[in-house]
Amino acid sequence: MATSAIGKSNATVFLISYIEGYMFAEEYASKYRYSVDRNQELLALGASNIFVGLFQGLPIGGSLTRTAVNDESGAKTQLAGGFAALLILLVILFFTGAFYNLPQTILAAIVLFVIKGLVDIPHFKKIYRFSKTEFAIALVTFLSVLFFGALEGIVIGVILSIFGLLKNMYNPDVVVLGRIPGTEQFLDIKRHPESQIISHTLIVRVDGSQIFLNTDSVKNTILNLVDNKCEGTKLFVLDFESSAFIDYSGIQMLEELNDELKRRGIKVIAANMHGPLRDSIRNSSLEKEIVDSTICLSIEDCVEKWETQHKAKKLL
Repeated sequence: MATSAIGKSNATVFLISYIEGYMFAEEYASKYRYSVDRNQELLALGASNIFVGLFQGLPIGGSLTRTAVNDESGAKTQLAGGFAALLILLVILFFTGAFYNLPQTILAAIVLFVIKGLVDIPHFKKIYRFSKTEFAIALVTFLSVLFFGALEGIVIGVILSIFGLLKNMYNPDVVVLGRIPGTEQFLDIKRHPESQIISHTLIVRVDGSQIFLNTDSVKNTILNLVDNKCEGTKLFVLDFESSAFIDYSGIQMLEELNDELKRRGIKVIAANMHGPLRDSIRNSSLEKEIVDSTICLSIEDCVEKWETQHKAKKLL
């Protein structure tokens, strides 16, 4: 039990050290326009702690306050760390008595003064303007770190972010596209009222990947569009431009959707299907059902090809 508790404590210390160090490294990287390699940071921190452990030293991590002091002092290179270490050694050896009776409140005030610049209020304002949901997550994470601790606050923030991501994935936007007059451009009819729906044609774009979380929602939304808003539809074009990924549940959903629409006499064609998404479709029965070409067809290509075939059938 004791060994388990020690292992948990060690993992917690290391995790906090890495996350805090990387977060503030990113903060200064953004400030001074350079890049930080997270893998290199993890390797350096891990190697340092392994080496220190061989000599029974204390855990090593990036120091927020010391970094802030170096920045305020105008330090530019790692050599500043060497001078700081030398100064600390001199203080420990010869000046400990001078600081021994110094009240902790004074030390706390010095630390708060140095790190006050790291609390970026304008950044919170930007998040608020961008998304109220993300602002709420950021604020709860910030307060959690203050009241519960760094590790607990970070874990709470990660969990809230995952829930927010799942919410967006669970209910992706399914939009109807119309053609902008005089062009081959197809846009959302709600955002662009000037776009026009082609006669007997329904063009739909799913703004998100089709995965097990949202297959029922996507299928039901599309069928509702066919039933209630687009009567007399003969061609259904599914635009995959905004779909980066599809899993097996998504494939099953599309197969069921295709079967249902085909039963109603509606032809289904896939448009803007690229790369890995096309590979996933190729491994299913949908390849022969909804893919009309070996090359990626645009929406305009799909519509023109179907119209040509439809006219040819009428002539026969």
